[in-house]
Amino acid sequence: MKWFAVNCIYQVICGEGKHTPQFNEQTRLIKAEDIAQALDKAKLNAVHFNPPFDNCKGDKVVWKFIGVGGISAVEEPADGVEVSSRIVEPKSVNKYLEKLKHRNKSLTNQKPF
Repeated sequence: MKWFAVNCIYQVICGEGKHTPQFNEQTRLIKAEDIAQALDKAKLNAVHFNPPFDNCKGDKVVWKFIGVGGISAVEEPADGVEVSSRIVEPKSVNKYLEKLKHRNKSLTNQKPF
């Protein structure tokens, strides 16, 4: 058995879907014999990864599985193994770096549960 990083793409629909379109790309680790089996497993289980729920306004939130956006073999999971990578081409480098700085600050200032 081998590990595969599978990029599952979902459309996030809240209530009747009358909102800004949202898509969620999730990279999931799947253990399988080969790429074909990993794809089959990901597609079969995709609907179970994100069960629907009611948000604070009482609207049902649903992740509609769209498809697999990519797959790659992953070496045996270990500290520092790359699971996902993407190239970003921001319209504004300054805004991108500012958002990244804010996100990093938020992550380092979290209190334990």
